[in-house]
Amino acid sequence: MDFSFYQYLFAFFGAFLGGFIDAIIGGGGLVTLPIVLSLGVPPALAVATSKLQATMGIISSLFVVRKNIEFKKMLIGVLFTAIFSMLGSLTLISIKSDSLKPVVAVVLVLVFFYTVFKKNIGEVESKAKLKPMIFLIIFGMIIGFYDGFIGPGTGSFWIFAFVALLGLNIRQASINTKLLNASSNVASLVFFIFNYEILYKLGFIMGLGAVAGAFFGAKLLLKINIKLIKIVFFVVVFCTLVKVCYDYFFIG
Repeated sequence: MDFSFYQYLFAFFGAFLGGFIDAIIGGGGLVTLPIVLSLGVPPALAVATSKLQATMGIISSLFVVRKNIEFKKMLIGVLFTAIFSMLGSLTLISIKSDSLKPVVAVVLVLVFFYTVFKKNIGEVESKAKLKPMIFLIIFGMIIGFYDGFIGPGTGSFWIFAFVALLGLNIRQASINTKLLNASSNVASLVFFIFNYEILYKLGFIMGLGAVAGAFFGAKLLLKINIKLIKIVFFVVVFCTLVKVCYDYFFIG
């Protein structure tokens, strides 16, 4: 498939916005995947191509925040996230991804309302409800699979899990998410390279936009007020919820 200059330009700036949002609070796939789909790319191929630009973007933001991540403590999460991301991608090319939409919608509703009504969640650190290793294994499997299978909202899911179950503030949760998100994106991308197909020209052009957007977004993440990050989180989760419900009930 090939596209016009203006379509590539549109995809580039869309990926810039997606990378910027993803670096701050996750959910950049809410912007980028629909853009690829709007160009007439089939769903599985759209996900595979989006993984290329998403990987470039998340590595850019990971580079910016690398000094704030405790890599050794996260290794078990990286491993499980990568393995189950590949399993998710394998499932994607085997069945229709629409089967997960109602599940994703329910989870997003719960995340949104819990975050809205739970006072001060994410603004200050709190007591962890799970041991870090158990947390990373369980959610590495669940969210890793989801990212390889569909993707949009992965960063937001990770951030919410870190805040609600490990008691991190929302800024530190977003920073830690970068490593795990990079793990699932790279693993899924490698799977698609060897087992499927990718629109490399579109993916690289969007990737350049994502790299720039993610760089500036990650820089901003380290500076802005935690309450502002929380507001952006609300907006992104709400928009993701609306998009998933619209796709499920009106598009099918």
